[in-house]
Amino acid sequence: MATIKDIARESGFSVGTVSAVLNNSNMVSDETREKVLSVIEQLNYTPNRVARNLRKNETKTIGVIVPDITNPFFSQIIRSIFNIAYKNDYLLMQLDSNESQRIGEDEVKALINQRVDGIILIGDIVSENFLANELQSKNIPFVVIERDYTNFDGPTFLVDTVKGGYLATKHLLDFGYKTVGVISGPIEQKSFYSSLGRLEGYRRALNDYGLPFDEQLIQQSDFTFDGGYQAMMKFISTDRIPRAVFAFNDLMALGAVEAIKNSGLLVPQDVAIVGYDDIPEAAYSFPALSTIRLPKKRLGEKAITELLDILKGQPIERKKIILDVDLVVRGSSGIFNSN
Repeated sequence: MATIKDIARESGFSVGTVSAVLNNSNMVSDETREKVLSVIEQLNYTPNRVARNLRKNETKTIGVIVPDITNPFFSQIIRSIFNIAYKNDYLLMQLDSNESQRIGEDEVKALINQRVDGIILIGDIVSENFLANELQSKNIPFVVIERDYTNFDGPTFLVDTVKGGYLATKHLLDFGYKTVGVISGPIEQKSFYSSLGRLEGYRRALNDYGLPFDEQLIQQSDFTFDGGYQAMMKFISTDRIPRAVFAFNDLMALGAVEAIKNSGLLVPQDVAIVGYDDIPEAAYSFPALSTIRLPKKRLGEKAITELLDILKGQPIERKKIILDVDLVVRGSSGIFNSN
């Protein structure tokens, strides 16, 4: 394998000049650059990216942790992060916390040990205590997507979860459905930002329509297809099946649709469904899923752009950016008025 010294010997220039060409320095003449590049091509030289970056005290890698890599919602955010990172000569190290803060915290430690240049946390990856007392003390820049940490002094990128919950519930109430159930994620802790925001939007819509909040119409689950299926089956096993259901993500909504069908019922004729996220599968289910569309691409783009600016020397500022959401109406919410 050719080295910089080999290139210097073959080209007749110094090692310093060859290094300047490799680093695209403007201190090298065009003629010299062309001669050195010609020798580099002849010798099939490949620079040692890792060694070069370590000498600069950087690895040109960014760690990204998501709570569930099987959820298409996160893969869409990651793709937008990757596109901008790669254009800026960064690679991603992607990890999955499997909805566990303990795993997420271990993964953050591993990324720090791997000397990544920055970290992006998507969702509820680490605890408030870990972030405040351990992560922020490591002097590594990071940004957060879709988790509102109380003691975080850096940039956070969120969507308007309260508005999303309100729009989904209002849509069903506008169709005349008087009993609207909820299949939620965890809501028993204040840290569950996304679930609590959607639930607050649900309650506000009920209040605006003069309807009481009924805890019996809430089924907690996890954000998976099976979680939605099992939660819907609990509704069906009672003598009070909601006429409409707002599921807190599309995977749960699709699981609920499957449970309804397997019970001999129809969507939306018997139970109307609205999801949340607008993953690609939502448009191709049968019936196609009404849902709340989140700006997934913009979330990723804004987060990686902010992190890259910090890596270039921009001061870290405490900021919270909240992006808008909108309702996508498809066949699962129906046009059937019923009590």
